[in-house]
This record gives sequence, C-alpha cells and structure tokens, in this order.
Amino acid sequence: MCHKVLMVVPTCNRPGMVKEVLTYEGDYYKRYPMDLCYCDSSADDRTKKVIEEYRDRSSLNLYYKRMSEELCLDYKLVEILKEVETTSYEYLWLVNDSVSIQKEALDIVFSFLEDGYDLIRLPLAGDGEQSDRICTSPNEWFCRCSQGMAHMASTVMCTSLLKKASHDWDYLSKRYIGGNELGDGHGYFFMVAFFLEQILKLDEFKGIFIGNRVKWRRDSPLKKDQVYWKDYVFPAWAKSYVDTILRLPAKYSRKKEVIRHSDNLSPGRFSASMLIRYRLDGLYSFREFLRYRRYFPLITNTSAPKCMAISCVPVFILKALYGKNHVEEGMWETRLRDILKKTGSKKLIIYGAGLYGERVAKKLRDSEEGDRVMAVAVTDRSNSVLRLEGIKVYEIQELSEYRERAAVIIAALPDAACSIRKVLKKHRFKSYYALLGY
Repeated sequence: MCHKVLMVVPTCNRPGMVKEVLTYEGDYYKRYPMDLCYCDSSADDRTKKVIEEYRDRSSLNLYYKRMSEELCLDYKLVEILKEVETTSYEYLWLVNDSVSIQKEALDIVFSFLEDGYDLIRLPLAGDGEQSDRICTSPNEWFCRCSQGMAHMASTVMCTSLLKKASHDWDYLSKRYIGGNELGDGHGYFFMVAFFLEQILKLDEFKGIFIGNRVKWRRDSPLKKDQVYWKDYVFPAWAKSYVDTILRLPAKYSRKKEVIRHSDNLSPGRFSASMLIRYRLDGLYSFREFLRYRRYFPLITNTSAPKCMAISCVPVFILKALYGKNHVEEGMWETRLRDILKKTGSKKLIIYGAGLYGERVAKKLRDSEEGDRVMAVAVTDRSNSVLRLEGIKVYEIQELSEYRERAAVIIAALPDAACSIRKVLKKHRFKSYYALLGY
C-alpha cells in the first residue's frame, strides 16, 4: 500500500545535488507517510547510481524513474501528472532537486493533510504572515496566495485535481506555453498556470497558505553561485511570467495587481540599478527595451524614459559612472562576512528591501547567523513588501529603540548607502556598516 504523499523531484545532470539532499534529509524523510521519486533525464546514469546506493542502505521509500533526455521540464511535469493520476496517492508535492524540506515544515504540512485542502502552500519566498490564510474561492486564492507559486516546492496539490485536467501535451503546450522565443520548449511557469486552471473546475475549493513561522527549506550548498535563468531574465521573468498570468481565465480578477506584487518580480528584479547591471553584463540593450517595453509598466517602477536611457547610453559612460559599483557588487558576500565578525553577537537590522536586502536576508536566514536578524528596515514602507524572506519590514523610526543594541547592515548600492547613513545618523544609530562602498 502506497503512502499518502508522493514527493516528486525532476532532475537533470545534477547527481551531486541529489546526493547532498538525500544525505542531509533522508534520515528524517522516512519518518513521514510519503514516497520520494526522482524523475531523471540526465545524459548518464550517475544520478541513478546515487539513488540506488542510498536506497540500498536506507529504509526510505525512494524510487527512480528514467525519463527521456529530450523532455523539457514542463513536458516531464505533464508525464508526472499523468502517472500520478492513476495511483492512490492523495497529494502530489513537486520539489526542486536542490531543495530539501525541513522537518518543521513537514510536521506542519502533514498536520493539515486530513483537513481536505485542495492546495497547501508554503511561504518559501517573499511575503508571509505569521498566521495561516484559508481561502474558499479560487479568485481569493489567486489574489492572496498565488504570487510565489512559480516556485515548485511551495505548493502541495491534492491529486483529485488531476482528474479535472487534460494531459494532452499539444493542448497544454499551446495553452500554457505559447510562443517561447528561446526555442527550448519551456513554459517556465507551467505549474502555476496549471494549479490555477484546475481549481476553477471544482464545485468547492479550499486552500491554505501556511503562516511563515518556521524555516521551511534548505538549499543545497552546491547551488551556490548558480543563478536561476540568469541569461534569460527578460524572456523568462519579464515576458513568460507576465504572459502566463494575463492568459489565465477571466474569472481571475486583478491580474495586473497580482503581477506587480509577485514574489517573482519584487523586490528589485527590474529596478534601475538592476537594469544598469544587466546592461553591463550584456543582457540589456535598446533591442531588449523595444522588445519588452510593453511589459515594463507591470514589472518595474522605473519610468519608461529612464529604462530607455539605460538601454542606449553608451556602455563606456555607464562603466565610468557605475563600473566601480558593479565590481563591488561581486564582493558583497565577502563584505558581509567581515561585517558579521565586527558586530560580534549583536542583533542585526538589515536596511533595505531591494535586491541586496533580499540577498542578505536569504543568506543570513539559511545560516547560523539567522537568529541574530531581528528586522528589515526601510525609509518608507508604503511602497515596500511587508516581509522579506520571512523577516518583518519596518520603517526605520519604528526601530529607534534598538539604536544602541543592534547593528545595521546597509544592504544597498553605494549611492543609496550614502543617503541611508544620513538617515541612521539622524535617528542616532550607533553601529552601521555598508555592504557596498564605505
């Protein structure tokens, strides 16, 4: 008799990550009523050998399924959905091959499995309140809980939803993927569209967004320095994600609002400073501006004239103005380690909810220093997220009582850091360090 939950991990040519996750998590995975299946499309059998070696010395219900090397991720997911429909599993949980779900998260998820939820969402990234959100309509779920569902590990799906679905690849690829200008067959956000389409077919719906109260995930250290879709930032995030949401059925209202508040786009993915960085990295030019400019009102607060200027100003001018900052950006992790040593055991406030605030928050959250972080600070919270990597965001004056006891990490580009120093000095903070610049 199979278990209640099937956790499925699509993987391709990453045996090291598979081994690291199994070694770290396998001993407690087996304590839960779930089976674990790796669906592998690697070019060789190294991943298979890793799984077989672990299975031989463990009581974990671990399975290996070989899939064609020619299948893109989305086609693999369709094949997985087709197979799961014919089993007696009650829930399907898709997880990235570099991610392991922490014990505390498993405890909480399995405590909800008897309550008849169609979707159980974990706050693996971005905003998340302490208390749970229970939604009883698909549109409510769309507006309140769908912004980060592109992350595969974040949603557990009741397999009864699969009985509502078509598994015809031609239909699904046309419906969810459309014209992919990269020509690699990926839809990128196939699963978020799939979830949201299926729940519309239910007579009754109930979903839960679990409160952000424990550390949910662990990323393999082997993933360090790997940037997801780095070279595809515009076709994947500016176009495919936006198109996926806009093409959902009309029953879903407030699509543009959901896009603007998406965990996948904020904070900072298409800010002016990031556009400059993409330009210096050769990822952004006037050609990209013309191709994607119709998406810019939904993905950035930077004005269209400024976006255009960044795209066409000669690179040597940008290098002269921002080149030093660009070099310093690559040193932020080294600088962070130095700051942590200098601050000793003090509590930490991260000042900045943009790109570097997000990076520092995530880095510290996943380290032994995570307990030291007490808050994220911004100058004005009206245009900011409420939480960053699970850490509550405050305006800096709300934290003034900690001016003597906490150290502030200024997580911003050098020019912004200069302004932030003035704000901290005004509020009489005693200990603060810039991540970039001095």
